[in-house]
Amino acid sequence: MNLLGDIIDLIGYVLSKIKGVLLWLFETVGELASRAYGVFIELSVSEKLIVANTVTAFLAVILPVARYYIFETYFYINNPLAVYMIGIVAVMIASVFFKGLWRLAVRVALNAYYLFWVIYLPLAGELTRANPHSISIGYYVNIAAPVFYILASLYSFAINRE
Repeated sequence: MNLLGDIIDLIGYVLSKIKGVLLWLFETVGELASRAYGVFIELSVSEKLIVANTVTAFLAVILPVARYYIFETYFYINNPLAVYMIGIVAVMIASVFFKGLWRLAVRVALNAYYLFWVIYLPLAGELTRANPHSISIGYYVNIAAPVFYILASLYSFAINRE
């Protein structure tokens, strides 16, 4: 019986330590979220537009860009450029902390380059080899995200010119 009691005590001890680690983890995540919210609140409205466009960029990454019908069902094609959009989002959010003409140049150049390739792939027939296929809503979101980023960057530069 003593062995069973020791096992139950060990399980209780391990569970209490797991609870402590989880509470610490939630507290740390909450503190980081609170700090991020504080930084977001301190941003100008034009920079908040850039950060808020991250939602559109997230949708551009996860939504399918095309679909084709085969075997009596639709198959969806994911965005082949999604990795680059994730990088653009990281650059756009990091650029919030910098100032000047270089910030505008980097923002517009990255998004224009991505926009060029998003438009070029379907026109060149490189999006998919499946024929026939149709373009999905995700393709248009992939066009909208860099256009919004470019417009927000130009607006931010015009308003916050220093």
